[in-house]
Amino acid sequence: MKPTKLFFRLLFCTFIGNVFFMNAQQTNPECVVIENNQTDPVGTFSYSTDMETLNNCDPIVFNVKFWGIKHPDGNVYFPNRYHDALQSIANLNILYNKFGIYFKFRGYDDIQSPALPNDPDGYFVLQTTSQYSAMVSWATTNGYKDVNSLNVYAFGWAPWGGGIANMPSTTCAVNSAGLGNLITTHEISHNLYLGHTRSANEHTTRDPLNQYFNATFAGDQVVDTAANIGFYHSSCSCTLYIDPTDCTYFGTETDNSPDHKEYEIYHIDVINIMGDAYGCSEQSLTTGQAIRVREKVDTGFYDAVLTDIASLYEPYDGEYFYSSSQGSPSNYKPLFQPGFDYRFVECNCDCPLPSDYYDTSFSYTNNTLLTISKYETDYSIITHPNHSAIHIDLLSPCIASGQNTRRCYDNYNRRPKDGSITLFNDGVLNGNVTVTQKDSLGINQPTLIEDLNPGLYKVEKNYEDGEIEQDIIFKGN
Repeated sequence: MKPTKLFFRLLFCTFIGNVFFMNAQQTNPECVVIENNQTDPVGTFSYSTDMETLNNCDPIVFNVKFWGIKHPDGNVYFPNRYHDALQSIANLNILYNKFGIYFKFRGYDDIQSPALPNDPDGYFVLQTTSQYSAMVSWATTNGYKDVNSLNVYAFGWAPWGGGIANMPSTTCAVNSAGLGNLITTHEISHNLYLGHTRSANEHTTRDPLNQYFNATFAGDQVVDTAANIGFYHSSCSCTLYIDPTDCTYFGTETDNSPDHKEYEIYHIDVINIMGDAYGCSEQSLTTGQAIRVREKVDTGFYDAVLTDIASLYEPYDGEYFYSSSQGSPSNYKPLFQPGFDYRFVECNCDCPLPSDYYDTSFSYTNNTLLTISKYETDYSIITHPNHSAIHIDLLSPCIASGQNTRRCYDNYNRRPKDGSITLFNDGVLNGNVTVTQKDSLGINQPTLIEDLNPGLYKVEKNYEDGEIEQDIIFKGN
């Protein structure tokens, strides 16, 4: 059996955004980092920092399921946890996508903490390592763990504001108050076998020929993360050594190798997702860290929680309208997860439901019906308009040359609620027009076009879900 590196830490501080890691051993409940730095198994990791090694790589997609632990009194103390879970998915994809690593939202469910008569709190607050272990065991036994996903448990009411994880793993927990910020990305990154960038043992040199080079077996064992002793330190009293307004570091770092030289910490080092500059609103990940995650995936550890790239083109919630027998189209709205740059482009096919991901026989244009930024926070508008296919900017060198436009939805069973006919009186597209409004019966008249006199027209149809369809028609004699 291959040896496994264990890495945990226990952290209790008063500021929001702390991270709480755990070990079977607890020596200090205050900002103590406890690490068992076993070296990596021989041959598992390349320690590469070369982005070109990702060319032609296979995309990796993780399923992620969220669970919210409810307070026993029945009150909803964190009503935004569903939204914040989606924000966490967006944060993960924004950080990892350029390395060919993606995350698929598999839903959020509330679960009720059981009464725990032998627990000092009486329910799951997750103040101790034993509470966390008991919670995961209970959730697994009672069906509140998705074995085909990374599982994130959102809790509350603890006197600290961070998260709990171990590495590697498929479970972690975060304080509900911080679910939507970068703490969830940090914890899941631990699940994916990334350690903290801070270390008391790692030297600053990155030259393997240097006698003090130890980046492949000290600290986080990633070569292109800057050696540092942490951005909250001074005998672990949680002294702040960064400006929280812009995450600028103003401390001094001194190498612990025999030459003890001072060295500079850059902004990109401070905002690394595996650093401890908690509270910063920026995030970064190095190529070496991404390659380490991919190489850990290659060991098969995460096989059960992986899915394929086609899943990103499927809604996480809602349904597609198929036929008029379903009632109003406004009741059907497929929703897509945030964190991607989407373009829903005009397409043409016989597709009352979206075509299969692997079917690329439909035609499409560069005419965009809807554009969504990866930074969009109104998740209700990320939907798939009729007569369009989905283009996702996947960013990855793995699939940069492939077709990213898939799943044409071209349903002509929908009926517009009203519309208008605009006649261009001069036979050209200008402002000299005559507009005739049409109600539902008029705009759906089967002989609408046939009944028009010769001329140049714009036919506009308004649908109940807010979609507007426009066609320019020239009718000859």
